[in-house]
This record gives sequence, structure tokens and C-alpha cells, in this order.
Amino acid sequence: MHIAPTPTDTVLVVTDGTVRSTAIIDQLLHNGRSVAVTGRCTRDLVAYVDARVHDHVWAVVSDPSDPDQIATVIERATESMGPVIMVIDPGGLLDDVHDADRRVA
Repeated sequence: MHIAPTPTDTVLVVTDGTVRSTAIIDQLLHNGRSVAVTGRCTRDLVAYVDARVHDHVWAVVSDPSDPDQIATVIERATESMGPVIMVIDPGGLLDDVHDADRRVA
């Protein structure tokens, strides 16, 4: 996996642990993006707590159906990785997509 220098912008991916989610995250990392990854269980995040990508990934367990938790994830990801510019939810886990979109840069 090729990782370029960390850009200042971050993409939040709400993962459901599927191959599709993993492929999206891997592609973002390959393109040099910083990625905040959140999902319902640690099993879906384990691959991103890795020394090869730890400077480019911030992973946290949250409940995507809770807009307050997603707001906190966006806030903390911004503090840790840089401004969150986009939210990608390939599994449709977010209950309030519009609220999440309003919170990103």
C-alpha cells in the first residue's frame, strides 16, 4: 500500500466491515488522503490500527445511527487529523446524512 505525505483534509468513512468499505478506505489511503474511520464494532476497525497507516488513519467505534456521536467523531477527527471535508457511508448506516454533511468543511 502506497501512502503519500499526509494532506490537511480528512475523509470520514463510516464502515460496515464489507469488502466495499475496505476498498474505499484502501483507495483513499493509496491516494494519500487522511482517513477517519468509524464503525459499530472494533472488528471493522482492526485493519486500520496498523503501524503502516497509523499516521494517516484515525479509527474509533461509534454508533452511526446516533447523530450526536457522529458529530463528536467529526469534531475529534478534525482535531486529530485535519478538517473533515467529506463523509462516505457505503453501507447506509448514518441515520441523518444531512446533519453529518452540514458538519464537514
